[in-house]
Amino acid sequence: MGKISLEILKKASAAGFAAFNDLVDMGNEYPLSRYRARYNAVYNLRRQGYLRIENNKKNQSFFHLTPKGKLQILKYLHLEKLQGKKWDGRWRIIIFDIPESLKKWREYLRNHLKNLGFRALQESVYITPYPVTGELDEILNEWGMRKYFRYITVLEIDGENVLKKKFGLK
Repeated sequence: MGKISLEILKKASAAGFAAFNDLVDMGNEYPLSRYRARYNAVYNLRRQGYLRIENNKKNQSFFHLTPKGKLQILKYLHLEKLQGKKWDGRWRIIIFDIPESLKKWREYLRNHLKNLGFRALQESVYITPYPVTGELDEILNEWGMRKYFRYITVLEIDGENVLKKKFGLK
């Protein structure tokens, strides 16, 4: 999910609901193309089931977060909280080998790892500087996928400078 979409979800969650203009308002300093990007993001969020639209008697549109939208914003806020912590110098690596018969789950888990703050090193190898084992174990156990995963914590990895830049670490 992009920055604009997450910002819109945060605005909608802060207000409980928000009018369309509140979600896309960027002030006068932004060109029309940025307004259009926010407009598209709002309607994509609605189409994907993150926002629900209600019209009042004055024909004004108001947006509410759906349960799916609330879950997405909670994931984002959790990740934001993790990224605000001081890095402990350790890298967490997830390695998995999910059979072809479970291809849909494999793709779903890749997306979920990205939502948890992991970045792909290879197709089945993901890395993060943040400790997320508890939440990840819960998900893997719930889906019966734990047996396909290995979790490794390392102090050193080649290409560390590139990874630090990707994660915004110093």
